[in-house]
Amino acid sequence: MDSTKPFRAKHAWLLLFAAMIVFVVFNRDLALLDANSPLRQRYNAVPWWMLVHGIAGAVALLLAPFQFSSRLRRRYIQVHRIMGRIYVACTAVAAPAAIPIAVILGPSILIPAATLQSIGWIVTTATALYCIRTGRVQQHREWMLRSYPFAMVFIVVRVLVAIPAIDRMGELGLAMVVWPTIAVAGILPSFLLAWQHLAADEPAAVTQRAA
Repeated sequence: MDSTKPFRAKHAWLLLFAAMIVFVVFNRDLALLDANSPLRQRYNAVPWWMLVHGIAGAVALLLAPFQFSSRLRRRYIQVHRIMGRIYVACTAVAAPAAIPIAVILGPSILIPAATLQSIGWIVTTATALYCIRTGRVQQHREWMLRSYPFAMVFIVVRVLVAIPAIDRMGELGLAMVVWPTIAVAGILPSFLLAWQHLAADEPAAVTQRAA
């Protein structure tokens, strides 16, 4: 039974995140189709930046969950590698593009947050790429687990700011959501990986004490 827990937890979280994506698309992003919507008007200042950032970021968000599929890796390793390369390329485009967008659109209080998120996403993804290029498969998987949460910040923040109490706070509410979300994205994966290693080591330690 223990061996099924990571599988169930992983898929439960991915389903929850898929629901978040659907919520953001219908609650916010569909407004981009309306040329007169406030969101569309806001992004008119950076149309090409948003196009590049949005498409690359969306592709990375949609591809990454498949990279965590053990079945896909075992059965279709070449597909796994191609999707991984696309994810890395999309990260290299979407992450840096977020910085000029933040600078141009503001508010200024969020420019450091956007910069930190972009750097975190790039560094973790580049480290995952380095690990797989040097044959460190386990470390590659762990750094991919650290990379994806930085991409997820985009969705999670937009779900949280849709809460009426936070939405009414304006820029202050947005800042109060963005910074903790980025902090969780940077810390939580390493915490979970550490607990995974501890759980894996525990049976061996029990066996040694019994012997």
